[in-house]
Amino acid sequence: MESSFVLLIVAFLACLFVRTGYELLKEAGKVNPESRLIFAIILTVMCALWASWFTLCPLDPSPVNMPDAVRWGGFVLFGLGMVLAVGALVHLRGVENINHLVTTGLFTNIRHPMYAGFVLWILGWSIYHGAMVSLAVGLIGIANILYWRRLEEVRLLARYGDTYRLYRLTTWF
Repeated sequence: MESSFVLLIVAFLACLFVRTGYELLKEAGKVNPESRLIFAIILTVMCALWASWFTLCPLDPSPVNMPDAVRWGGFVLFGLGMVLAVGALVHLRGVENINHLVTTGLFTNIRHPMYAGFVLWILGWSIYHGAMVSLAVGLIGIANILYWRRLEEVRLLARYGDTYRLYRLTTWF
């Protein structure tokens, strides 16, 4: 394996570790999510996370030759993930400190369109590139995203109670 590929894996995993640590510290009340400095750090970490991911897949040392239909299906998943993640970001007008329950737009049917988009990015981009070694690493990313989602579900349930419980019954993911 080339050192640049290994370095990208390390960067991707380190960024996941930092973001998950932030979520746990936020949950424990040990960091202030309203701090501009902390927000800037986490935003930078997330940008590095995605930059490392999107660079990692094309450099995969053991690409699998996929049929064109499968490759382009992966690209469609990636594009759908992009629409979900960016669309959710635009709709929320932010990523932290949203002070109300959002249930309109993409959030009408999907509780966490940004996280769903992230999962589709990982799956789609690795399939498009036939990057199965990268996909194995990406599964760690997906597990983290699902964990972040679970932590957010707990926070939203604590904050909005029955309103959130009912909303969960009408939505996916």
